[in-house]
Amino acid sequence: MNTPTAPGSLVRTLQMTLAGSSDVHDIVVRIGLPERDPAPGGDFRVLVEIEGFDQPYSRHFHGVDELQAFLAGCWIVPQVVTALAPTGARLTWLGDDDLGFGTSSATP
Repeated sequence: MNTPTAPGSLVRTLQMTLAGSSDVHDIVVRIGLPERDPAPGGDFRVLVEIEGFDQPYSRHFHGVDELQAFLAGCWIVPQVVTALAPTGARLTWLGDDDLGFGTSSATP
């Protein structure tokens, strides 16, 4: 990945191995720091960005305060990467199936 880290974001690099292959591909997850939602009456949001699959993923997740927005972004990552990964792919972080986002997960 050649994409620089955006200021104000936290980055984790996962590894993906496709079924029947020993090639390892990096999947880069960025979770932005919480910010006020600019929508009228909005609370807080974080931007979740994921690169390394065929199409990049980018979406805001919301919460009533900074912590809830950040935790929502963390909680959704294992679900999103599992959905984006090809069938039979194995996703790991530091060699473990637990991707380290507060929930266990990751072999689709």
